[in-house]
Amino acid sequence: MLRYSRNFVFALLLAVLSAASPTWAKAPTRVVYTVSVADTAKKTYRVTAKAEGLTDPAVSFAIPAWTPGYYTLIDFQKDIANVSAVGPDGEPRAVKPLDPRTWQVATEGAKSVTIRYDLRASEPGYGFFRTYLDENNGFVNGPAALMYVVDGKTAPCAVTYRVPAGWKVASANAPTAGDPNTFTAPDYDTLADQPADLGRFARYDRTLNGVPFSVVVVGAEGADHKPFVENVYKVSEAGMRVFGSAPFPRYVYHFRFLERGGGAGLEHLNSTVIRLPEAALRGRGGLSITAHEFAHAWNVKRVRPAALGPFDYTRAVRVKDLWWSEGVTEYYAPRLLLEAGLADRAYWLEDIAAGINQLQNNPARQRVTLEEASLKAWEGGSQGFGGLSYYNKGMLVGLLLDIEMRRRTNNRVGLDHLMRHLLRESERTGRGFPENGIEAAATRLTGTDFAPFFERALRSTADLPFKETLAAAGLEMKETVRALPFLGLTWNPTRDGLEVTSLVPDGPAQKARLAAGDLLTHVGGTPVATLGGGFVRNRKPGETVPLTIRRGAQTVELNVTLGSRESRTYKVAEEPGATPLERSILAAITGAPPAPDNGGAR
Repeated sequence: MLRYSRNFVFALLLAVLSAASPTWAKAPTRVVYTVSVADTAKKTYRVTAKAEGLTDPAVSFAIPAWTPGYYTLIDFQKDIANVSAVGPDGEPRAVKPLDPRTWQVATEGAKSVTIRYDLRASEPGYGFFRTYLDENNGFVNGPAALMYVVDGKTAPCAVTYRVPAGWKVASANAPTAGDPNTFTAPDYDTLADQPADLGRFARYDRTLNGVPFSVVVVGAEGADHKPFVENVYKVSEAGMRVFGSAPFPRYVYHFRFLERGGGAGLEHLNSTVIRLPEAALRGRGGLSITAHEFAHAWNVKRVRPAALGPFDYTRAVRVKDLWWSEGVTEYYAPRLLLEAGLADRAYWLEDIAAGINQLQNNPARQRVTLEEASLKAWEGGSQGFGGLSYYNKGMLVGLLLDIEMRRRTNNRVGLDHLMRHLLRESERTGRGFPENGIEAAATRLTGTDFAPFFERALRSTADLPFKETLAAAGLEMKETVRALPFLGLTWNPTRDGLEVTSLVPDGPAQKARLAAGDLLTHVGGTPVATLGGGFVRNRKPGETVPLTIRRGAQTVELNVTLGSRESRTYKVAEEPGATPLERSILAAITGAPPAPDNGGAR
């Protein structure tokens, strides 16, 4: 056996640990980015990231694996090409890929190095999760475009956008005096969570309650944006009234209007990106999404689960409370429209009823708990898991929690107070709330035990106590049950018909010997393309339906006897005999004044 002196062993151990522990590397003093429009025809940006104040022999840069607010891993690295690096003298530096998302650059003793790469920007719809570029407009989402310095995300950052003459830049990062295309941020998380629109977009600016707001509109050229923009300002003022303050120094709405398609939004720290069909300029649907995304400036961007900031961009970050982050935000959306004078109580009641109908007609509620849907959002497309949406059930749990807190405290304390309490705690500690933070805060604010409420709502598949809880707010839930025809299969529409994708075990379609992969072409001799899904909806349970199926090269005639399934429809209405306390609770949770006192009492 060889023997070593104690000092030699210690020195050897220190050297090994130093080489194996990249977290010991000293962070840079600053990271400076440039994003240049390189080639609009090829949809390419040229990006540089200069790390300053280096002391180590190598520095690593990485592109995130996901973007905050969308709980899905994204292959951003596939848009990156031609990676190289230089030192402060412009001389090349060696670049070594460590994994598909990470590149290591040798410093060779220099105090700074700059990594350079081309970025493909071909996401459709003017950009949303990734980046976009055409001859008139561009969009840069930070996590999709800007590499961060590994173990250096806390360093101050700056970014300059180099754009063609006549283009503008809009971002919620801190503007630089005298340079409208350069912005600063205290760290990478802040910088990356403020996307930028570039190009010839329309922009509307106004100061509300001392806070500068900007509404950026891409698309819908030639349309009258102003009525919609005025309503966006009303929603903004309503949000600041409901939540009590503006925790952001400025706010930017990045709207992109397309000829067709659905609506979608993604929250950012002091901004949001919202994609809408052009028809939304004339309706209320776009304002509902706007209210939801604006409420995120408080809920999830400040009031957040502890794991959601600072961000770990290398892996899926799982939390149990996405139902709060998204569902409770959804609960506040119609409230903000009422506060803004853009909707009435009937609209609010219809919205609540629609949520109840969605949940109660979803069999997944009996298989998946709300916490499970939150934890497994990464497998559920950032919507939930196993068919259960944490947006939907979370919104309803927020409603019941609001009413129950007010019932227990004679309407002195509700969800608004809980939200403001969590916001103050976040500002005090600089951290998000722990896993039990919402339950603990509700218990503390009301002086009552909320453990049974949360156990049922979050960790069981028992139905929510709608009737008894709604009654405490002077609301009545009415249920209608009817039998609907049931075929027992799912399909994808194709040019030639409906392709069967799955069948309910022992359902009517399976009993008639339909199989996955069959192509349904005719119903009773009529091409299915002219009927769509209505050929089931417009029939009765027990009716026999003749189908023509293409199975490979064969044409098969089958008869299916439709089964029956229960459909439950719910309506929510004000109870005429509500007590003054119940009516005051309803007024508090809707933001609308109570109806005239009818003298009734229960």
